[in-house]
Amino acid sequence: MRRLLPVISLAAVTAIGFGLACTTSAAPPLERIAVRNGWARMADSGATSGAYLEIVNNDTSGMTLVGVTTEVAGAAEVHETMQHDGMAHMMARAELPIAAGEVLSMQPGGLHVMLVDLRRALAVGDSVPLRLRFRDGTELPVVVPVKTP
Repeated sequence: MRRLLPVISLAAVTAIGFGLACTTSAAPPLERIAVRNGWARMADSGATSGAYLEIVNNDTSGMTLVGVTTEVAGAAEVHETMQHDGMAHMMARAELPIAAGEVLSMQPGGLHVMLVDLRRALAVGDSVPLRLRFRDGTELPVVVPVKTP
């Protein structure tokens, strides 16, 4: 019996260690809302720039983007560029719904965050902090790099 005790103890320790290794290696849970492929256009201080990103709704219910703020500009507004009679027009969008499991894509020539009255120049390699606000009170801070288009 004395010889079995070390064997049983070694087996128990091995099993516990294996179990802990399995539980700690699990993939992290998805965030309810995530941002990917974000970037901002370079521009001079005092000018207007644009920020573009993809907002991924990983939640089981819809989310609605209701605003964006930033410290680098006097204002950050969500706009949509549309073509009418061969001319591009921009319209402010107060709300952008994002269905459950869907991606809202902001890109040049479409939806974008307009950064008005920049407080500093945005040069390639800089970054722009943005805070996305949703109707349910969720706020998501993100930082996007400055790039050339």
